[in-house]
Amino acid sequence: MSPIRAWFAAVLITVGALWLLDAANVLDAATTIDHWWPVAVIALGLAATVVDRRLSLGPAVLIVIGVLLLVGQLDLVQVDALVWPVVAILAGFWLLFNRGHLSRARNEVSDRQDVLAILGAAETRNRSPHFQHANVSAVLGGATLDLRDAQLDPGATVDALALFGGVDVLVPPGWRVEMGGLPIFGGFDDKTVDNGGVAPDAPVLKVEATAIFGGVGVKNKRE
Repeated sequence: MSPIRAWFAAVLITVGALWLLDAANVLDAATTIDHWWPVAVIALGLAATVVDRRLSLGPAVLIVIGVLLLVGQLDLVQVDALVWPVVAILAGFWLLFNRGHLSRARNEVSDRQDVLAILGAAETRNRSPHFQHANVSAVLGGATLDLRDAQLDPGATVDALALFGGVDVLVPPGWRVEMGGLPIFGGFDDKTVDNGGVAPDAPVLKVEATAIFGGVGVKNKRE
């Protein structure tokens, strides 16, 4: 399971558990959530950092926003006085340590792939001769995984999560796409072209899509 999907599952479990405790008169769920919900924003930024294997701009912004919101909710400090100094420091560190990483378009030959877009866009073209699996996540952004130059191993899969964002998976004509998943105020769609049918021995790509106020699409070319 990808860290982003694990984060979303943890948020749902935590909210459900709080409401159960509220029903049992153990605590006030609404008050607890009101005070501590920024922790979920911080956790999302940390999960994104794990996926990206570096502190890129989107996750860093989420972490900083989450921390500022948390100290504001807990009345620990006057948040308005911290916003601009923290933004300036964050921008300076990002410019210092992310030189050469300004472009999010990447070329990969790995058999297993992670693509993540948070507050922006990310695109990866995979050219692996033995592609097996990818986690593609978009949170308030757009993520694209281009597999048109890849070759599939048997059982190849893509796990796509679109949360207030969009995910595109590009595949070559002739592949068989098996798509399913969970749409919550969102949707997923197989837009690949079937020109006279797919060969019985065609490569098969299974796409498991979770679309929450977002969309996941599989297609042969950009629209």
